Amino acid sequence: MRDRLIKTWRIIAGWGLIAAGVVLLGLGWVGVSGNPDIARQLSYLVSGGIGGLLLGIIGVGLLVSQDLRADRDRLGRVEAAMLEVREVVVAQSASQSNGAPQKAVRTKKLDA
Repeated sequence: MRDRLIKTWRIIAGWGLIAAGVVLLGLGWVGVSGNPDIARQLSYLVSGGIGGLLLGIIGVGLLVSQDLRADRDRLGRVEAAMLEVREVVVAQSASQSNGAPQKAVRTKKLDA
């Protein structure tokens, strides 16, 4: 359980920050809409609006970084599998060519 939490903390924190940003935006909107004085509305705008947007941006950044990390891990596994396939192919071609002449591989040129 702890290992899974360590691996997914970015996802949990990202969604939590996005949710907190939405709550701050909602509270800021309620504060601005209920107050006719423009000078008092600025405090709600700064704390709710800008704070909520900042939390949302940080949350999205955490989600994107986790997605990039997962893609990098997947790409590493694909690269490792390709290297294993390459080793098998090289080993098979070496065992098949035990002194026997190799056939020339002909490629067909495509007319452009």
